[in-house]
Amino acid sequence: MSNRNAIKDPDRKQNYRDILSSGAYALKTTFCHAPVVAGVYTALSLTGSACSVAQILVLQRLVDGVYRYIRGTGDGSAVLLWGSLYIAALTLSSAYGFARGKLDWYLRRRLTKSLTPAIAEKFSRIEYQYFENAEFQDTLSRMSQDPQEKIHAAFGNVVESIMQLLTLAGILGVFFGASFWIGMGAVLIGVPMSALKIHAVSRRNRTLGEATMDQRMTEYLQNLFFDKDAAYEIKVFRARDYILDLWHQVRGKVMKRSNKIQKELIEVESIADLLKIAYAAFAVAGLTAGFLAGDIGLGVLVSVLQSVERLFSAMDNVSRSVSNLGRVTYEISYLREFLGLEEEPEKTEEEVEKGGEILFDHVSFRYPGMDREILHDVSFRIRSGEKVALVGVNGAGKSTIVKLLCGLYRPDSGHIFIGGKDINTLTRKALRQYLAAVFQDFGAYQLTLRENIAMGDLDSMGDDDRLLKALSQADSGELSGLGLETNLGKLAEDGVDVSRGQWQRIAIARAFLSQAEFVVLDEPTASLDPIAESRVYQSFGEVLQKKGAIVISHRLASARMAERILLLEEGEVAESGSHEELMASGGLYATMYEEQSSWYKTNVS
Repeated sequence: MSNRNAIKDPDRKQNYRDILSSGAYALKTTFCHAPVVAGVYTALSLTGSACSVAQILVLQRLVDGVYRYIRGTGDGSAVLLWGSLYIAALTLSSAYGFARGKLDWYLRRRLTKSLTPAIAEKFSRIEYQYFENAEFQDTLSRMSQDPQEKIHAAFGNVVESIMQLLTLAGILGVFFGASFWIGMGAVLIGVPMSALKIHAVSRRNRTLGEATMDQRMTEYLQNLFFDKDAAYEIKVFRARDYILDLWHQVRGKVMKRSNKIQKELIEVESIADLLKIAYAAFAVAGLTAGFLAGDIGLGVLVSVLQSVERLFSAMDNVSRSVSNLGRVTYEISYLREFLGLEEEPEKTEEEVEKGGEILFDHVSFRYPGMDREILHDVSFRIRSGEKVALVGVNGAGKSTIVKLLCGLYRPDSGHIFIGGKDINTLTRKALRQYLAAVFQDFGAYQLTLRENIAMGDLDSMGDDDRLLKALSQADSGELSGLGLETNLGKLAEDGVDVSRGQWQRIAIARAFLSQAEFVVLDEPTASLDPIAESRVYQSFGEVLQKKGAIVISHRLASARMAERILLLEEGEVAESGSHEELMASGGLYATMYEEQSSWYKTNVS
């Protein structure tokens, strides 16, 4: 299996090339998914930048016109013209803000509608190996919370940065036109001030990234008190204080980092405020002197002084936009990493011949990052309709065989055939039509009872009779009294919170509903009591009369329902045969069965 360690850089650092790259990615993605709205939004933003500079230039002409009119060297028509244009510029600025807000809302809706399905589709196509990768879980925690919002925010910050840079360039042009030294002073003060702010915020972003694992741990520890099963144990074992101490320790590390970077940000803001005051004093003195000397007109004096605050506002906006862009693009890097993960190879076979067998042909496999092989040169054949049990100690490779058979992993060597076709060529639809599964870690969907059962065969969503029959076969007939439209779990206000054993029987009902030729049962009754387990296995016998089955169970008594038993030891098939044959051979299976049976015998002394 290639590219197993694709997720490599949890302590990543950003540079301006990364920011530009992610910013360009946000622009490309936004224009791809919402080209019209994004185009209008960008054009309107750039128009807003031009309006800001136009206001300064129009104000100059208006003041000069009024001044000449008062002195009797000009006429009122010029005052009326420039006054009208100034009011028009102010009106356009107000209308621009309203229109941009509406377009931003439409853009967010469009991105959510278009990007969310694309991300969900990616989840369905990536290799399953990533879901068992700790670094991938870190990537997920950074990108899974509304990733489309991060694209939207990055796009907005890119456009805002361009708009503010153009505005700043226009204002500086006006300042240089008034006086070279007034303009140069703004550059000499503004560049280091902006650089300081951007650097400080970039450090904050890196600090937040380094704290991801600790932040996840604080959320996990906090959520333990809201988890029903965990809260039960915490109360019984009186572990509340211990869990809280752990939470305080990890939270303390997060807050220590946060406080340190916050202190740096405050120091940078203080330095920036001092630089602003120094430049304002310089500008007032220089412009006043120039006006008194007759080097600049009244219009330039008024408009430039009035624009000093706008200059610093534009500088702050540039710094903030670039800094925000750095923060958001840092998070986008996780989304880009996720979207770039290796996907399952394209499958070509859409059907499997009915009545086909399952064949493992010299299969070997080790999990990513492990040196030890879990399976070594494993070969066996399961005939159509045959019931086979996989047994062995923990770590022998039983569940790994199921994962390989379900296509969640690919063998490192050897082949797996279903109905004579290599499993790597079968589409998910073809595999689903051939195999149904009940896993020990089954899904408990906070949806309706109907939807939970119908996950086994979505074509049966509206077939009440089939759904209720499957529920009854799984020994969950009492749940049918709730009604198929009952919401399960705590998400809905009227949701019914069922027990873990009931959840497991619903998962079994999904497998019974399926039309697959083989049913894979990986510890299917782990959450059931012995009596319920016995009834469910009776149902298995009835339901699986015309189906094949592969059963994994640590309770060896349940293996007796199988026609053949495969015992795995250290990743190899050590014994194969019926229960009677293996007991007669006196091997490891017989020893395990006798030891486990002894727990159910009562010795009276």
